[in-house]
Amino acid sequence: MTETPAYTRDDLVAGLHARGVCYLTPTPHGDELALDDDALIAGIAAAEDARLRFALAGLFLVHPELANRATALDASLPTSAQAELRKQYVAAMYLQRLWRTHLRMQFGETLLLPEQFTAALDLPPPDMMHGEYGLRLLCDRSAYNDWSSYQQVIDLLSAQPCAPDRVMVLVRET
Repeated sequence: MTETPAYTRDDLVAGLHARGVCYLTPTPHGDELALDDDALIAGIAAAEDARLRFALAGLFLVHPELANRATALDASLPTSAQAELRKQYVAAMYLQRLWRTHLRMQFGETLLLPEQFTAALDLPPPDMMHGEYGLRLLCDRSAYNDWSSYQQVIDLLSAQPCAPDRVMVLVRET
C-alpha cells in the first residue's frame, strides 16, 4: 500500500473538468496540476470533501472505461481511500443500471461497468432490480443520506454546463 499524494481540491476538480465531469466549482484556471487517471481516481478517493468523493461515481458513469484503473489501484490505496473507491465504484455500477436509459440519452451508448467489489462488500449483483436493491443496501450502511447524494450526482451530470453536443440535454423542471 502506498501513500496517496495530496492534491489540492482545484487540481482534482480540474481533472474532473478535463474528463467531462464539470459540475463542481471552481472553474479551472489552467494553473492546476495535470493528473493522469490513476492520480485523479486515487486523489478523489482520498479527498476530505464529500461532494468531491461522490463525483468519483460521476466520473465512472461518464467514463466506464476507467473501471480497469479502479481495480488496478484498489490494493495500492490506504484503507480509507480504498473503502471510498470501492463505495463510489459500486454506487456508479448500480446507478448505471438504474439510470441506464437516462444516461444513454445524456452521454450516448457506453460500456457497462463490470461487476467489481460487490463480493468484498457483501452486496448483490448489479443487475438485481436494475441496481436499485444494491444501491439501497449500500446507502443504508451510511449515517448520512447517501441516496439523495447519488440522485444529486445524476441530476448534476444531466444539467452540467459541459454536456456533449451529440446528445440531448435533460434538465429537470422545478
